[in-house]
Amino acid sequence: MASKKKQEEVKQESAPQKQQEAATDKKTATKKKSEESVKDEKTETKKVEKAADKKEQQAEKTPREPQLVTVNGEKVTHAHAFQSNKSEDTWYFTAKLDGKQLRPMKMHADDVAAYQKKESSIEHLMKTYYPSKMEPKVGKEQYLADNKLSDGRVIDKMNVYKEKDETKQDAGKYKLYAVVGDQKMSTVLSFKDLNSFFDRVTTPAQLVEKNFGEKLHLASAYAKYQLPEGAKPENIRIAKDKQTDKWTISADLGPKGKTEKKPLSFDDGYSFFTAKTATREQLAGKYLASDIKSLMAPKQEKSVSMKV
Repeated sequence: MASKKKQEEVKQESAPQKQQEAATDKKTATKKKSEESVKDEKTETKKVEKAADKKEQQAEKTPREPQLVTVNGEKVTHAHAFQSNKSEDTWYFTAKLDGKQLRPMKMHADDVAAYQKKESSIEHLMKTYYPSKMEPKVGKEQYLADNKLSDGRVIDKMNVYKEKDETKQDAGKYKLYAVVGDQKMSTVLSFKDLNSFFDRVTTPAQLVEKNFGEKLHLASAYAKYQLPEGAKPENIRIAKDKQTDKWTISADLGPKGKTEKKPLSFDDGYSFFTAKTATREQLAGKYLASDIKSLMAPKQEKSVSMKV
């Protein structure tokens, strides 16, 4: 009897314990299931993100339709203007050429206004800010063959180099060096000429004639100088100044007045007197254009006020 009673007491004590164990197991199973659910969600999220990344990468690899194809067959893409983050009034234009990013170029105010109104074309902007990219390239044979100046002289040597002498003012800048006969010349290249050289859209003869034309006393170098429209000086005087012993140029516009005397450079004097490749009018256009325009401008009459 005592043994039976003891067994019943043990059963009664173990029942709550089993219930507690069952509840704990259930809780553990629920937690495990919850963790597995979160894990599955994370796995699915990663799968979606990975698929999205793959889709984006594929989209990037897909060649973009060119906005423009240059005369050399190069494709212009991603051409656009953007505002500077430092100044609201400053805008830049940039593009990619065959996938290569071009250096952003500061835009003129007129082009910015036209771009904002959608009145400007990509072709116009490319020709304005990347002109050498839009010009036909010069073939290797043509480049090597074009070494004669307009007067028949041959360019013995020409190269472009970066000035490394730190003592010079133009240190770090690209310069053009040329030898024609016994003349050796060098000058800093403009941004436009430098791009034309590296993009191979110019020739040695064109570069030398443009940059050293006046030093070489070429007639082509003076063709760009003209008198202001409508100007008809009664006399263009080239004479030696007695005080400075230098050659000067001045113009007499009759009733409108006379310009000041401007000293001639040695090369211009040589071109006029010896080489005969520059005219009086051309030299007046070079030295006196602004003075002549001022004399030709309508004079503002002084208003006379009367006290009543």
